[in-house]
Amino acid sequence: MDPAPSLNERRQRLLEIIVADYIETAAPVASQQIARKHELSVSPATIRNDMAELEEMGYITRPHTSAGGIPGDLAYRFFVERHARIARPSRQFEILVRGSLLAGSGDPDGWARSAASLLSNSVRNVAIATPPRIAAAKLKQLQLVQLHDTQALLVMVFQDATVRQRMVNLESPLSQEDLSAAAVRLNKYLSGKTTDQIKTAWDADYLPSPTDDSIVVEVLKALGEEEQVNDVRQYTQGLHHILNQPEFESTHSAREAVEVLENGVALKRIIINTGSEAGIDVIIGEENPQETLRPYSVVLTRYGIPGEATGVIGTVGPTRMDYTGAISSVRYLANFLSELLTALGEERP
Repeated sequence: MDPAPSLNERRQRLLEIIVADYIETAAPVASQQIARKHELSVSPATIRNDMAELEEMGYITRPHTSAGGIPGDLAYRFFVERHARIARPSRQFEILVRGSLLAGSGDPDGWARSAASLLSNSVRNVAIATPPRIAAAKLKQLQLVQLHDTQALLVMVFQDATVRQRMVNLESPLSQEDLSAAAVRLNKYLSGKTTDQIKTAWDADYLPSPTDDSIVVEVLKALGEEEQVNDVRQYTQGLHHILNQPEFESTHSAREAVEVLENGVALKRIIINTGSEAGIDVIIGEENPQETLRPYSVVLTRYGIPGEATGVIGTVGPTRMDYTGAISSVRYLANFLSELLTALGEERP
């Protein structure tokens, strides 16, 4: 679909130039500058007239008639849809990503942390990444360790390798042998199941002892907590990069950026709602549903194995971000992280 059907080809080209030059310089783009730097085969006067039309239509702003143009959100959206989505990262970036991640920790959590660092250094803005999470938390197995006669430590391993521990008060004294037998018995019914599946299996197939019942209650609580929004782990890298941008030179704007991006609540809500379909979400300025994020643009996508385990990777910067570099870098990292997770899944029994 034509991203700007009301613009003729010349004005589309002019708008693309204004956006690209402003992203590069952070300075208003003047008609004389465009005429000198770019071959448009028209006079500066025609360029000024076209810029006036672009301003009238809401694509750019100008403090006064003779001033240069500054892109608005509509101009950035035009640029993203017309040009930025088709770009590829540099070969050097691809080599760096593969070398760094393959030589890293070899676990999904470490990959997410490393990917955020690589992305931040590449796009010179804040990068965020979450480790892959299963769509619904599943118990892989549990163990019971005796602490006292009537108290045990419940150790739970979930399907995504997360480990959680809880104290369980027992109805009557049990030895470690008794607890180990209970763990074997419970794993038979609970292993590989979600919260709803455990409830169904427990009600239909098993008559619990008071001890078993207490343990299942704790397992269900832990699974529920895993599925809460506040349990989303998020790695944020590169705050210093965004603070070096001209948009954040003032103390006030820098302080606001630190509060919004370090707090992470608004970003967490965006992450939760990032689409599960393949593709890049580009949210520009006022398009952000979270008011505190409206001075910024966000580029995010999911990675992983759909329906099994997925995470999110992306970048946050001023609306004057390098969308071409951001989109291509995010896409490449997401694809490579998905490859790593698929290979890891194939290696596991």
